[in-house]
Amino acid sequence: MFSFLERVDRRIIYILVAVSVAVPLIFNVSLRPAPMATADAFFTAVERLEPGKIVLISADFGPGTLAENRPQAELAIEHLMRKRIGFAMISVYALASPFLRQLPEDVAARLEREMPGQKWEYGKDWINLGFQPGGMIAIQGIAKAEDMRVFLKTDANNIPLEDLPLMKDVKSIKDISLLMQFTGLLGVFNAWVQYFQGPLFLHGCTSVTIPEAFIYFSSKQIAGFFEGIAGAAWYEVMLSERFPQRGSYNVALRVNTGLSFAHLVVLAFIVLGNAGLLFGRRKE
Repeated sequence: MFSFLERVDRRIIYILVAVSVAVPLIFNVSLRPAPMATADAFFTAVERLEPGKIVLISADFGPGTLAENRPQAELAIEHLMRKRIGFAMISVYALASPFLRQLPEDVAARLEREMPGQKWEYGKDWINLGFQPGGMIAIQGIAKAEDMRVFLKTDANNIPLEDLPLMKDVKSIKDISLLMQFTGLLGVFNAWVQYFQGPLFLHGCTSVTIPEAFIYFSSKQIAGFFEGIAGAAWYEVMLSERFPQRGSYNVALRVNTGLSFAHLVVLAFIVLGNAGLLFGRRKE
């Protein structure tokens, strides 16, 4: 038995980890996550917004970090839509282009099913500015433009920005109430934070970049951020408490619960493996 505990076939571990992740996703099982001050600050910043100025959402992520960044962006978009705060989607990462269109449409469709009679319309409630090539140059141009409508010209559908009701009173960076930036890419967050700081900036990062984001949060260069999927899960708890009609829809809680179960499985095997080693040596 001690030898078996010390030398468990790795395929057994992989199978049990896969099952522990899959069960919450399939059966909508969720555990209440730990409270996070960073997500609290993010939530408070959105709650304080008033209709008028728009929010700029930079979704700089692709398939590689979709599991963490998409729930973060989806929950932030849902919060804005429920408060009827207009926003513009944008990205400096080419692989993010499909999500700029898909995320707002999915959230709007879900909210319209939840609240029959209410509508969220493209051009009035949100717009898609599309992928902006040039990276740092594009970000600098947006931040310094005297009139963003002239600088960007059209949306992702080639509609002149001047023809979109949401952009009617938007000219410079002064007409943007918040920048929300979601990424798992190296260097993109640093590029945005050079031009949008303090109460203007909210961030969503992957778990491996949390230490870097904490530096900016502690120095108040960003107002709040999501600590990976765990931060999004806590945000979802607050969103459900603020809007009880959300029901049992859990986009981040299920993923976070699956990861929690997987961590417990791995820790259990670590304990069993070490126990097998220690008892085996004692037997010898």
